[in-house]
Amino acid sequence: MAYRPVQVFASLATKDRDKKTRNVDENEGNIRKVVRKNEVEVSATGELSLPPDRARVTVVVSSKKEAVLEAKTSVQRRLDYILQVLQTHRVKEGDTQISKVIQRVDGLYHMEGEVRVVFVDFLKCQGVCNFLVEKMDETVVVATPEFFHSPQRLEELRRQACLLAVRNARQKAVEVTRLLRSSVGQPISIKEESCREWEGPPVQGQSHDQDKPMTYQDRIAMATVTVQAKVFASFELKPKEKGRAPSGGR
Repeated sequence: MAYRPVQVFASLATKDRDKKTRNVDENEGNIRKVVRKNEVEVSATGELSLPPDRARVTVVVSSKKEAVLEAKTSVQRRLDYILQVLQTHRVKEGDTQISKVIQRVDGLYHMEGEVRVVFVDFLKCQGVCNFLVEKMDETVVVATPEFFHSPQRLEELRRQACLLAVRNARQKAVEVTRLLRSSVGQPISIKEESCREWEGPPVQGQSHDQDKPMTYQDRIAMATVTVQAKVFASFELKPKEKGRAPSGGR
């Protein structure tokens, strides 16, 4: 996962100002004053990008026959061959879904079989697709792979972006207090203010030329997800302890 430098803004809260801070208790309808210690407040962002970790490929087999049995046999024969190819490439059975639909149009039986496969290995995905296109006839259509993220990886990406924002906030608070010859104490509050995510190339200004066909790598880049988390944090502002003079020994 890649990340970019972020901007962090800080402010100092003093005792005098904090004495004027009020917190409204909505449950009791009372207004009470909140007095806090000196603190440093920072706002920071963390941004991470993650390419897709899954590819979905759909293979459609079709046949039109006067006899329903002929249509079913024709489609089933090709489906069996496709499943054999997947087994040869060690694709797990749980990553494959098969559906069959038959209709009658203009006196002919239209049989259509669909195989949907999910790959975690993109090289294997590319190899299987190329092999099927080479070996099968025009009655078999191999769709372009669709790249996506598993829910677990997306959730982990959001969590890591938030943690990165918190680390950036802590680091900037340390830098601010160092200028003031102070030190950062315990965190008072940390709040995630926003979390944005979008698909596309992680590098700004990098986009696909609409006049050119998308390559395999272009599709992976366009499916890349970037998450940007923004946090607001406040830490105790502690004065640095003065160094003690060494005591003389006897």
